[in-house]
Amino acid sequence: MKVLLSMFILLSVAGYATSQEHQGAFISFDRELHDYGQISSDEVPDGKISFVIYNKGSQPLVLTNVRACCGTRVNDFTREPIAPADSGYVEVEFRVVPRPHRIRRTVTVQSNAANRQTAILRIQGEVVEPQGDLTLQDQ
Repeated sequence: MKVLLSMFILLSVAGYATSQEHQGAFISFDRELHDYGQISSDEVPDGKISFVIYNKGSQPLVLTNVRACCGTRVNDFTREPIAPADSGYVEVEFRVVPRPHRIRRTVTVQSNAANRQTAILRIQGEVVEPQGDLTLQDQ
């Protein structure tokens, strides 16, 4: 009997704690890091990325400000409130130069979320020289 009572109390406390952490708007993303990895300089991508935003809370989620670092443009984002259990998006674009360099970009999302009002989305990768076959001129 004591075991059953203890388990009931434990489950009640765990349920209460879970319900408390999702009060209000609760923001999450499909990913917070978009990693290109290594990209050959002769096959650079177009630099258009879309992030999906989820509201896992009990109140509408409002994106109040979305901005990107230098050289990156926010093309569009969800401007209307995102209902609980619904999703929105942020679309960004930047130019990937076809020469060896590191890619490090950030997008800052500000909202009315109870779990965090400011979130940083990161974009990274590295453009490298193509790995071709060695020819006599290379030797």
